[in-house]
Amino acid sequence: MWMRLFALAVCLVTLSVLAAPSRPPSTCGLAGEYEEALCAYQSRDFIAAERGFRAIAERAARESRTLRANYFLARTMMKTGRYEEASKLLIRIYTLDKPFYDAWNCDFLLGECRRARGES
Repeated sequence: MWMRLFALAVCLVTLSVLAAPSRPPSTCGLAGEYEEALCAYQSRDFIAAERGFRAIAERAARESRTLRANYFLARTMMKTGRYEEASKLLIRIYTLDKPFYDAWNCDFLLGECRRARGES
């Protein structure tokens, strides 16, 4: 009897978790071009994320939002298997702002791109 009640409780909890609507990422609903692109990235809408980050990244190179846009554009390229393009963006970040590159762990991501492409 105890095991049946426990199994029923587990099933009910599982069903309530599965039935609960998922919340959008915390950046969704915020105003701004960067915030919209980040929301798309967090929502796994990589096409919209790429479009948004690319538009920002191609404008002003050293602006902090532009650096972050380049970073998330590189991450988006990685998510869609475009490691060569991601590598170029990460190297671009390095040339624009090495402290940002270091702080945001871009060296690790560049290594992941190289590993995915079969390089050491």
